Amino acid sequence: MIPMSHSRLQPALLQKLSEKLHKPKQRLREQISRRASKHGISSVAVLMLWANDVGIGIARYLNKLPQETRAEIRAALSTTPPARTTARGRKATPVARQRTHDPITGATIDSLLQDSQLRARCKDLLLANKHFDRAYREATTLLDSRLKAKSGIKNMNPAALVGKALNPDPQKAVLVVSQEKDEQEGFHAVCKGIMLVFRNPAHHSISDKFAREDALKFCGFIDTLLGAIDQAQVHAERI
Repeated sequence: MIPMSHSRLQPALLQKLSEKLHKPKQRLREQISRRASKHGISSVAVLMLWANDVGIGIARYLNKLPQETRAEIRAALSTTPPARTTARGRKATPVARQRTHDPITGATIDSLLQDSQLRARCKDLLLANKHFDRAYREATTLLDSRLKAKSGIKNMNPAALVGKALNPDPQKAVLVVSQEKDEQEGFHAVCKGIMLVFRNPAHHSISDKFAREDALKFCGFIDTLLGAIDQAQVHAERI
């Protein structure tokens, strides 16, 4: 049971938790007591943590607790977050804490993107404050342009261009990335997928769903593809 020494905290917070979870208060008291025994912490700490976990503000209640209880709660909050509980009391997918990232700088981009043309066209977009879908648009445009320049194929839509230039059969491809059929086929599939999933949508709509980190990782992958295309064997006679 929740210690009576903190009884002035019980009515408001327990009532809020009851309304949030649609559970009777007596049932909550019993569950709190069991959780406290199981985890070896006070019932008040369990109440506060549970309320916090379902989105109920606990700051003003926390300030009224003894120092040792506040320390107990803060220690529990600093550990890996437990599975959250939905408003109906069912366990939901645990919410991971946000990871901190080192800031992405011009030096970071210079180090990651080895292709000078890609770097020149995307660096300013990656350092912008928003609209990172532009980096996807520019990177996939460059991939399309590089395939045309390397293969000599002109005036062909991106999907057809990939099929012609990077035919899955190395005996038919204009650009042979590998003599191993499985590897050539895999490279063809990757480039075709990028054109269909990223290039086409980016050229027909705008989106603010991409973060800077997403755009940088995508450009890094395009950089790898461009390097492989530059090293490919060219069979112009197959055009």
